[in-house]
Amino acid sequence: MHQMEKSFIYKERSVDFLLIFGESHIYFRQSNPINFVFLPLKKDRVMENPKDAVQKQKLILWLSAVLLAVLLSYFKSVTSADYPVSGTIAINGEKVTYAFDKKFNGKSDFKISLRTDSNKLTGFVVWYKNNSPIKDTVQLKKEDGFLSCSIPQQKPGTEILYKVFLQSNNSITQIPPGQMLQTKFWGFVPASISSTLIVTFFLGLLLSIRIGLTFFETRPKAKTFAIFTLISFSLYGLFLVPVKRLFELGAVNQAPPQMFEMFSLPHLAFAFLWLVVSIGMFNSKNKIWNVAGAVATVIAYLFIR
Repeated sequence: MHQMEKSFIYKERSVDFLLIFGESHIYFRQSNPINFVFLPLKKDRVMENPKDAVQKQKLILWLSAVLLAVLLSYFKSVTSADYPVSGTIAINGEKVTYAFDKKFNGKSDFKISLRTDSNKLTGFVVWYKNNSPIKDTVQLKKEDGFLSCSIPQQKPGTEILYKVFLQSNNSITQIPPGQMLQTKFWGFVPASISSTLIVTFFLGLLLSIRIGLTFFETRPKAKTFAIFTLISFSLYGLFLVPVKRLFELGAVNQAPPQMFEMFSLPHLAFAFLWLVVSIGMFNSKNKIWNVAGAVATVIAYLFIR
């Protein structure tokens, strides 16, 4: 006897019918008089459990939210103002690959490196501090497939400007051609602070997008997600960003810097945004708050942060 899953009574023209559903068959029994009919049910006609359908929908929405959050994070990183100046160029048939950082957080000197397998290339770097007329020249040295040099560590907030030149067969080529490079020095930030800040913001972004996708659900848990989103962005803007700034400004164990140097309005905007959205969601059943919060977060992330 197959295990019965569901049954219900269907009444038509004063005759009662009892339909009993099994895993692969339908059992049809007329209640009065009693008789029994066995009907095979094809697998492609098996009714899906509503709970399984809901779980599949939630899984799809979560995967969609993760994918969108990752794509947005990648797009933001490659279009950020701090994204390194990078590229590949050929000089007299020799391939040279470079990546120059626009921001430097380190305990040691700032290192400039270009990747090349050629032993014929040499070069130098001309650099100076911003708003300073004094220039210095540093020679590039061959080190394990790289041409590199070091610029002394500077105080937090100091910006340097520099040009990189390569020499080959009595010709000099600027890398990248005709471009003045710049790098701003900041204090060293521990990896634990940087990684926690990144994860916390990504979690807030992920939950924001997931809340927007609850528009497609009948019984969403958007309010619960909104609470955790608000917590994530509040922790990010009110605690982690100021702690990071303390390290960047070299103010740890020193007199605290000015308030405007510690807190940033673009970073705080996410917490304020989700405070408003959360209040709207708890006071209204309209899903427009869910969608508006997600869209506003994405726009703020791409154009304000």
